[in-house]
Amino acid sequence: MSALVVINAGHHVTTQDLGRPNASHYGLTQGGAADWHAHCWGQKLLGNPMTATSLEIVLGRIKFRANQDLTLVLTGADCLAEVHSPQRIVAKHVQSWRPFSLKKGQELHLKVPRSGCRSYLSVSGGFAIEPFLGSSSTVERDGVGGLNSGQPLACGDSLAVNSNLPGHPNDLQHKNSQPIPRSAIPSYAGVRTLHLLPCFQFQHFDKALRELLLSQIYTVSAQSNRMGIRLKSSDSETARLTQTLPSLISEGILSGSVQIPPDGNPIIMLSDHQTLGGYQKLGVIAFRDLAKAAQLRPGEKLRFKLSTLPLERLKQQAFYRYFDL
Repeated sequence: MSALVVINAGHHVTTQDLGRPNASHYGLTQGGAADWHAHCWGQKLLGNPMTATSLEIVLGRIKFRANQDLTLVLTGADCLAEVHSPQRIVAKHVQSWRPFSLKKGQELHLKVPRSGCRSYLSVSGGFAIEPFLGSSSTVERDGVGGLNSGQPLACGDSLAVNSNLPGHPNDLQHKNSQPIPRSAIPSYAGVRTLHLLPCFQFQHFDKALRELLLSQIYTVSAQSNRMGIRLKSSDSETARLTQTLPSLISEGILSGSVQIPPDGNPIIMLSDHQTLGGYQKLGVIAFRDLAKAAQLRPGEKLRFKLSTLPLERLKQQAFYRYFDL
């Protein structure tokens, strides 16, 4: 049964969960939510399992109409959402990171977020999407998942909701649920610092190039997408020094890998990255900072900061324990 209808598809909206971590041997990327922090909090606030499906909405500007009463939550970038009702002249503002009700016949309108790039719309019970290799995640480059064989949602698409999802509580529980701690709501403003774990190829970069790459403030390119965030170097010397790097045979690549192509402009691999890469890698973005990376929008700034594996492993383990992953 159709529960939510897309009446304006906006810029880019896809169904996402935690992806397909065991599909790379088929030549398929993992996919999944680019911002696990926002996705997992959305499910937790509704009492859903973390594997439930959410909608990943890039830069807002989307409208939905409810065909039944729903309990929803918006996390990630604040899209200044409003509920429009036929019985009310004035729209009702929706607070992000807090469950809200959308009654049958009402519309949910999302605007361009004031900061951040990706918003996540989750529903009590989770959206009912036919899984492919155990996941509902839409991956355009592979043409798999979602409602439309790997394509984003379009105007007129209808989404059903699971009513018997394992771990799904009664909606009355949401009325008494505790709000998210303020410290868990990220800020998406200012220059972002992404912690970097050096990989084996870090030693291929001479000291001057390493220092140059780690000291710069980079600008996010408009060519960024779910495959990767392309950065623009602020120092023209980077490209010259990058030419000295030895060639590399293509090898397996992970989310968060920071590739350095010959032009010296780093590329951070995101959820829909290719499974093989042939550029030298400076390192890998720490797991807890991938959510920060996913919220970067074109024109925004970031810098890298070296971190250590033991510290970042503790952060990742704490995240996994908290969300029962």
